[in-house]
Amino acid sequence: MIIGLLAILLNVLSIMAFGVLLTVAAVCIFIKLKPDALSHYTPNSRRKGLWLLSLSPWLVGLLAAVFALLPYSSFFLRFDNYDLFRWHHLQEFHYNSWHGLLMIVTIGIVSLLFLQSTRCLLRNARKVSILHALAEPDQNNFYQLDADTPMAFTLGYLRPRCYVTSALRSQLNANEYQIVQLHENAHAARLDPLKKWVFQFLTSFFPRSASSQLNQQMVVAMEQCADLVVSATIKDKTLIAMTLLKVKRLTAAPLDPVLAARAVCHYGFDGVSQRIEYLLSDKKEKMFPVFSMLLIIISMTIASVLLTDFLHHAIELPLAH
Repeated sequence: MIIGLLAILLNVLSIMAFGVLLTVAAVCIFIKLKPDALSHYTPNSRRKGLWLLSLSPWLVGLLAAVFALLPYSSFFLRFDNYDLFRWHHLQEFHYNSWHGLLMIVTIGIVSLLFLQSTRCLLRNARKVSILHALAEPDQNNFYQLDADTPMAFTLGYLRPRCYVTSALRSQLNANEYQIVQLHENAHAARLDPLKKWVFQFLTSFFPRSASSQLNQQMVVAMEQCADLVVSATIKDKTLIAMTLLKVKRLTAAPLDPVLAARAVCHYGFDGVSQRIEYLLSDKKEKMFPVFSMLLIIISMTIASVLLTDFLHHAIELPLAH
């Protein structure tokens, strides 16, 4: 048994872990029942909604931990009947109990996923530096690669750069090349490769099917946001769609599949049919209902916190003393 400050920390972390687990399950059920719930909103709104879904387990877990500590705070008004919500024996942690098992499993999973994502980031960073050394600067933050594969993409974490291969550049006219440049520069300005890696790390805590669906929706939303930046300058959306289709037909596969999955924003490789349909559609999309979503998140948080506390006490009380 552990007693003292370390025990408090471990108990709080176990509460947080339980809150994360419950919220992951709730998000997975939501995705299963409403797979296209965000499809009716603008690309920027969808990005916000996806970030909210990926962060919600950690937000709820943190709030659950804070909620458990409130009764022990000197700034909290204590009532006699608040014992129902009080975490019993907060200063005692039994490592050979279900708390200990929960913490071992949680720490193991988090550590493994963090190490995998960090190793992938470092490996991709080395590949990016090698690739950049082989590129020649063009203009507008663009670099040309002497390669036989037609391709345009953006990669790099803190200083993303835009690349185009000689095979693709030779087959694009001036207007088409401008469209590709505007699109990729939009990715670089938003730091999309870095955000893509962070989002993939957050969703790695979800089951594979839910994680894959969330990542695919985020990739499409990122590409559509970049297309919107292009359409603000190039008013002919048909030309934008035709350029996208042309590059898609020319592009066979990414230069490096592993690198592409983690660190690259490709111009004509992800969600092309959805992007073309979106560009040519006159359908009016909704703005993301921020206020309504905040109410839902607050309600879910309160429900999750109370359910977490209840389940903890349901197990703790029969075993106490």
